[in-house]
Amino acid sequence: MVAKKKQNPAIPEMEVLEPMLADSHPNHENHLCHIISLRNMRTAAKLAKDAQYICFLCGRSAKSAKNLCQPIKI
Repeated sequence: MVAKKKQNPAIPEMEVLEPMLADSHPNHENHLCHIISLRNMRTAAKLAKDAQYICFLCGRSAKSAKNLCQPIKI
């Protein structure tokens, strides 16, 4: 995962790391974050039912690890 540095205007002396969750990795079109960004909630609900994994990046959960960017077993 590559992160770009972003200056926080409220606190000029502090830098905030912002994760890049865009389509920068393979099979992202099958990940819940992408499916939800397309507002395909029916598919998202099916993939999340009986979740066994959680995404380290966005916190979404899914039954299969293949539907998350960085899955962790629950």
